[in-house]
Amino acid sequence: MRRIDCEEDLVLMYRNSLAYAVIAAWSGQGLFHKLADGKARTVEDLQGDNRALAITAPVLAHLGLLSSDGSRYALSPTGKTLLEAGALSLDSAERTHGDLSRFDRVLAEGGPARAADGSSRVSEGGVREHDPEGARAFMKYLYRRSERSVVEVARWLMPRLPEQPHILDLGGGHGRYGHELTRHGAEVTLYDRDLIVDIARERYSDSLQYISGDFMTDPLGGPYQAALLSNIVHGLGPDENRTLFARLADSLAPGGLVVLKDMFLNEDRCQPEEAALFGLTMLMYTREGQSYTPKEMEDLAGPSGFENIGVVSVRNLRFSLVFLQKTG
Repeated sequence: MRRIDCEEDLVLMYRNSLAYAVIAAWSGQGLFHKLADGKARTVEDLQGDNRALAITAPVLAHLGLLSSDGSRYALSPTGKTLLEAGALSLDSAERTHGDLSRFDRVLAEGGPARAADGSSRVSEGGVREHDPEGARAFMKYLYRRSERSVVEVARWLMPRLPEQPHILDLGGGHGRYGHELTRHGAEVTLYDRDLIVDIARERYSDSLQYISGDFMTDPLGGPYQAALLSNIVHGLGPDENRTLFARLADSLAPGGLVVLKDMFLNEDRCQPEEAALFGLTMLMYTREGQSYTPKEMEDLAGPSGFENIGVVSVRNLRFSLVFLQKTG
């Protein structure tokens, strides 16, 4: 994001917020899907208030998501590509901006955020168990976004391990990381909750092994030569991470690795942008989660017998890898 150096920068930020609200509203109303057949339509052909549609459709054309001849609108090639990829399947504007509109309460009372009816908006790993379709959509989103990341994780992890290692993919979600590791000769056990394991099994069948449970309390299996935690530690508070590292130490073979893939902060805690801003998401939707520095991870894991043996920054993909080795 741009630094704020003058009032105009604040105005630009407000405009971007308005534009995202329009995209979220059209997604929430299913309007992009109504244009999925490629036909151009007038606003009268769409479902909604004609004045509201006539005002918002040109915004989307300006952004490049719609094409227009001045009276009819169709998905642009970019819009069609994003829709087919699932990138335009967003939360409704009420959820997207409603949570933020109540951020003053979060600042005063702490997170997680609450919906308009007062119910908590907390999630577990971005998933709410009572919303299986939402969980599937979220796993699909994460799967789509991980195409290049899984390659980089395997590239940096596998040379540090013996041949045909047994790896625990903790909180492995959609399974793409674990599957990529099997392509490099690893045996992988994916560990996640029942619903998420079912989703991964549908995609990868018997190419992975699976354990369903709560990784904070249930047996982890093992012994493993490594445990991969992709975007896990940021969802936990410091005490929860200490507990998790202790449990991982018990499940790893001597010299085993814990590999943390995450958006880590620099020591000044102001950079990089993605890690600093992601802390807001953790404040809004987790009980104790936050963005951490690699040094904080080292300090939390140290009492369980781990030492930091390296940090790899994959800047073009906006994540880092922290390698912690079991010393005992």
